[in-house]
Amino acid sequence: MKKIIKLLTLSVLLINVNNMAQAQDANGQQVRKGRISGFVQREDRKPVEFATVTLLRVKDSSLVKGAIADIEGKYEFEGIPGGRYLVAAVNMGMKKSFSAPFTLNGQPVKVPALVLTAETHNLKEVNVTAKRPFIEQKADKMVVNVENSIVAAGGTAMEVLQQSPGVQVDKDDNISMRGKNGVVIMIDGKPTNMSAQDVAQLLKNMPSSNVDQIELIANPSAKYDAAGNAGIINIKLKKNNSYGTNGSVNIGGGQGKLPKFNTGLSLNHRNERLNAYGSYNYNYNGNFENLLIYRDNMEESGRMVFDQETYIDKRSNYHGAKAGVDYFINKNHTIGVMANLALGDWHGDGNSVTWIGNGMAIDSSLKTKTDNTSRWDRQSYNLNYRGKLDTTGKELNIDLDYSRNVDKRDNHLYSAFMDGSGEVYYRGDTTRSLQPSIIDIKTVKIDYTHPLKKDAKLEAGIKLSYVNSDNNSRFDSMKVAKWEYDVNRSNYFIYEENVNAAYLNYSRQFKKLGVQAGLRAEQTNVKGNSITLQQVNDTSYLNFFPSVFFSYQASDNHQWGISYSRRLQRPNYNNLNPFEFFLDRYTKAGGNPNLRPQYSDNFELRHTFKSFLNTAIGYSHTSDMLSRILEPGVDPKTGDTTILVYKYMNVAERDNVNLNISAPLPVTKWWKSFTNISVFYNAFETVVSGELIKRSSGGFYGQTQHTFTLTKSLSAEASFDYVSPQISDEGLFKMKSMYALNIGFSQQVLKKKGTVRLNVNDVFNNRRFRGEYTTTNREVSLANRWDSRQIRASFTYRFGNSNVKEARKRRTGLEDELNRVN
Repeated sequence: MKKIIKLLTLSVLLINVNNMAQAQDANGQQVRKGRISGFVQREDRKPVEFATVTLLRVKDSSLVKGAIADIEGKYEFEGIPGGRYLVAAVNMGMKKSFSAPFTLNGQPVKVPALVLTAETHNLKEVNVTAKRPFIEQKADKMVVNVENSIVAAGGTAMEVLQQSPGVQVDKDDNISMRGKNGVVIMIDGKPTNMSAQDVAQLLKNMPSSNVDQIELIANPSAKYDAAGNAGIINIKLKKNNSYGTNGSVNIGGGQGKLPKFNTGLSLNHRNERLNAYGSYNYNYNGNFENLLIYRDNMEESGRMVFDQETYIDKRSNYHGAKAGVDYFINKNHTIGVMANLALGDWHGDGNSVTWIGNGMAIDSSLKTKTDNTSRWDRQSYNLNYRGKLDTTGKELNIDLDYSRNVDKRDNHLYSAFMDGSGEVYYRGDTTRSLQPSIIDIKTVKIDYTHPLKKDAKLEAGIKLSYVNSDNNSRFDSMKVAKWEYDVNRSNYFIYEENVNAAYLNYSRQFKKLGVQAGLRAEQTNVKGNSITLQQVNDTSYLNFFPSVFFSYQASDNHQWGISYSRRLQRPNYNNLNPFEFFLDRYTKAGGNPNLRPQYSDNFELRHTFKSFLNTAIGYSHTSDMLSRILEPGVDPKTGDTTILVYKYMNVAERDNVNLNISAPLPVTKWWKSFTNISVFYNAFETVVSGELIKRSSGGFYGQTQHTFTLTKSLSAEASFDYVSPQISDEGLFKMKSMYALNIGFSQQVLKKKGTVRLNVNDVFNNRRFRGEYTTTNREVSLANRWDSRQIRASFTYRFGNSNVKEARKRRTGLEDELNRVN
């Protein structure tokens, strides 16, 4: 121990002597120290975020000091002794750039901007570029690079989303992030504008080969639509940005309990004035759902127990096509047009049996058979303009969008009651339904950026959106061997909505301190018309949504950030429909025309250590929370009180505290890892049937992903995720833990133009939902299993010119509306 203390003391003395020597010249005179600053940017003058910058001596190119550029590309070296220096900058996937030599004599030196270009090497016509990591942490978001995930190959967008850090999907396919529900799902900057169930169907059918990146934005600024209490998930589809003509083709298949298949083609042509691109993808997905529900009810007449088991065989087909053209009028002005088309069908054949008794013996049973079909067609079109108005950085973006979503659902239900011996004694519901839905959305969006003096910037914009939702549900019941129109179940509902929004966002960099403050105003006008019930609900409201962000570069190793934003979540269109209809003999669902938006206030404190270890602590309070409530109902004909009603209501408040830690860690040259840990605490206050229910629980989500470079062409990947027991977002279900292990291998072939991948998802078949729900006179337990364990293989081949040139990136105008389509 004494030797160690002596060694440490000697080291400190040597460091101090060295610092004193560097502060004096050869004659022993004190050397004046100065400051060096500058910017790192791309060829288009946009900043390179978090570039690595080094200060070198001209004499021998030795390293003097290093730094990390901030989000605006700015760097700074302070307390540097006089002398001759040069500055170098580099970033992943970009060529290193050097400044001209300069002399520091005590006065501040501002180095001309260092320009980084994409790094490309051509070896015998084979292009080698820097590979993006699977997960990247940026200042305002986390980015998942899907094409670099081996275990995601050949799967679906939903499966990739489930593997993304901090993202969870519950039993009803509701997507949450960091323990908070109300996430806005966007595709290429445009919301999907669908209910949670329809979003899930879309993502389950979209092949992962069609996805380039997933952006996780936990705390959006005022520039984004105010919707989304838990933030935004933006799924960016692939778009080839290379000069010349090129493309790729992929094919894959998988087998769980049921088969899966996918294929796709992508083409691109680009020159100095024109970029034309297009893609097509097909996906077939076989799946199943095994649902167990146990209900123990205490009624006035005594105890009633319902033990239900349902098996649904699911099959779906998805066709997706995307095409667009960008025309570069000159280097400052670009116009473009884009079309995104998708159509598909879904079939689900279900068989269910419910045993009914008093908990001691079974006195009857209900057998139900369902035949469900959904055929949908989604079209969206975008016309856009981007202009750089002058050399100072003034920029104007205009987006005009139109979207039409058509969904036709057919349902057949057959049921029969059996006595204790299994003999049929009553034919129950035999119904059929046709439920078409048409939703038209039109938006106009204008964004303007105006640079100010002293590294400041002002952003402003407006957005107008118009939504028309037409839903006509017709039910027929079998009566005495013939179909009759069922007036008690049929319903015609029209919903109209207009949102007028404007925002103002100001940002400035004060040396180490960055400030961004914004305010968004949204005026909403809605009208719900139940033609069947002759009931019209017309309302308007105006809301303001402030947001504030601070970032502080304390040192080269430590960066701090703090943020606040206010957000809302509007009800889905179908949840505003007042009509109720039976799901089965003992369960019915319905809407609520009196639903109000829910509002949340969100705070976050973030710390970044050495640009790799990211820690964030967040708190949010949600008022008027939209909760889907199971409460007792009454059959208007029979007076039966054993019926459960499933509907949304503004009956809850939620407090959420979360801690999120993420770190990309290169263990060795051949082993890279990324680990994300989310710890959160949720407290709910919910009213069910007049009873105040208070529940709270902690929760834990962990995900770790490891990539191994085995040879120059062979790599492997393993990922593991775990969700702890917790209270679900509705504040009712106590869910149990679930976890999954995924492994995969990737082999490059055909001179690295082809890639073969093989992977196994959910190796031990442990990804399933289990939960319990208890009130004063009712206990419900639920277990849900699906085709999560599967083996998949895929092949991708890239052809054509691979001389990469980065194309423009933009967001279109459908920022909120597409998340709420029924």
